Amino acid sequence: MDFVADLIVIILAGLFGGLIAKVLKQPLILGYIVAGIIVGPNTAGYNVTQVDQINILAEIGVALLLFSLGIEFSLEELKPIRKIAGFGALIQVALTLLFGYFLGKAVGWTNLASFCLAISIISSSTAVILKSLVTTGHVTSLSGRVMLGMSIVQDIMVLPLMIVLIGLKNVGDGSQLGFLQPIGMVILFVGIMVLIGSRIIPKILHYIATWGSQEIFLLTVVAISLGVGYVSFKLGLSLSFGAFVAGLVLAGSDYGNKALSEMIPLRDMFGLLFFVSVGMLLDPMFIVQHFGTILLLGLVACLGRGIILSILTWSFGYRNIIPIAALLGMLPISEIGFIVISSALQHQIIDKEVYSYILNMIVLSMLIGPPISIFTGPIYIWSQRLFKRNRHETITISETRPRDHVVIAGGRYLARFIGRALELLNVPYVIIEPNHQLFVFAQLEKLNVIFGEPHQRLIQQAAGVEDARIILITAKSRASIRGIVETARDIRPDARFVVQYEGYDGAELLEELGIEKIVQPEYEVGIEMLRRSLVALKIPGGETEEQLDRIRERLLHKRFRETGNKEQ
Repeated sequence: MDFVADLIVIILAGLFGGLIAKVLKQPLILGYIVAGIIVGPNTAGYNVTQVDQINILAEIGVALLLFSLGIEFSLEELKPIRKIAGFGALIQVALTLLFGYFLGKAVGWTNLASFCLAISIISSSTAVILKSLVTTGHVTSLSGRVMLGMSIVQDIMVLPLMIVLIGLKNVGDGSQLGFLQPIGMVILFVGIMVLIGSRIIPKILHYIATWGSQEIFLLTVVAISLGVGYVSFKLGLSLSFGAFVAGLVLAGSDYGNKALSEMIPLRDMFGLLFFVSVGMLLDPMFIVQHFGTILLLGLVACLGRGIILSILTWSFGYRNIIPIAALLGMLPISEIGFIVISSALQHQIIDKEVYSYILNMIVLSMLIGPPISIFTGPIYIWSQRLFKRNRHETITISETRPRDHVVIAGGRYLARFIGRALELLNVPYVIIEPNHQLFVFAQLEKLNVIFGEPHQRLIQQAAGVEDARIILITAKSRASIRGIVETARDIRPDARFVVQYEGYDGAELLEELGIEKIVQPEYEVGIEMLRRSLVALKIPGGETEEQLDRIRERLLHKRFRETGNKEQ
């Protein structure tokens, strides 16, 4: 029962830590880490005793976290900025490795510890950067896309370098082939996944999706991520690396968004355990005793990488505000840095003291990064005045997904009918289809469709709800309609809706959700039958429309206003 008690305490502590972080408008990760400090062995009060068992669950959290990161990677989104996000990021990674290594040597660390420091500071925190961009409204700006694109490529480069670090440790232990063995295993494993996994895994998910069970689909996704991770572990790599590669394999498939949306709650729960376990290793007294050194080391590491990013973006032709945004907006070190130092500590590449220094650097960068990024705009304006240049607004780049389009949420035959009609009118659209069989039909008809639950935020973002001109809801149930509307409003508060609804309480639904138009199929069928009847009776066209408008007002809209749901 000790383990159960520890698990309950960790979840409760993580909850309160997350709530406090949310109130203070900080990343939830920081709240989880603080919770870990409180319940960890280095503070007074309740201390977690079953640390080893908690760390095993935390490893699952890391694997699921990196699996989702792999799925979120999209080459399509990087195409408009492929030079800076690809070649630029690779150059930045190489320069940061050198810079971080010599920084570690300057403070007297060993070669491996210095290399570990360099790897851990390579990547900027995608989560913190995204939060800052959302707050300032610059997610779709060119500077926002460049920052996020480079951050994603940085994350991808960290994991192979971590494997190389472990290989270097093997060389230090006397194994001359220790350096080459993990690199060879990485190449072999990735090759197998690309050649075989990219064909088998989507087929497995296709088969499972035909069953129509969300629970089975979720279990399959988790089994694939952890199963591939376990194979990677048995090959001498790591559980997290295998899960990440499995996510990359799924990234380009039709089931990537669906898989990610289904497993997010599970990933977040296990992720909480990982970040709390990170906090449990942090010693508050160490922070107090070495705060000046930690602060100086963190600022030098973050600003050094920021200067490299700023120079590179300028060199690749991105001028105006973008170099300043890269310098100040990408200061926070990535949460993947926690994975690097945890793995290094586990393999005895670094000791507890070096671990504490780097851990505190990462946490500090996450704390000071968002406030510093706010100065990007004022510094840019000041620089324009200083050098007397004309101010140019940052442009928004074109995206591969449609813009100013129609989102048809809810699927079914009605969605496919509307999609075909919009194609005839050359109007861009995206259908969100939750039923796998109907999704396959839509694919066969070459319609623009994605597979997933239309009320889930990730699926709506994949459909480009934030850029849509209008959202048509073809879902049947009241609960589904409410979920779609609430999620869409959270993404885009001024979203416009047209909803088809078969219940009698249309007025109540319209008032509750504040949607613009409810289309009642039964009444619309009746109106159309009346239209054809009036035409058959040879009533003039103008009079026909007037009669139908009058009927709509008296029998439909008036009924909504006065009776609500009395007929139910």
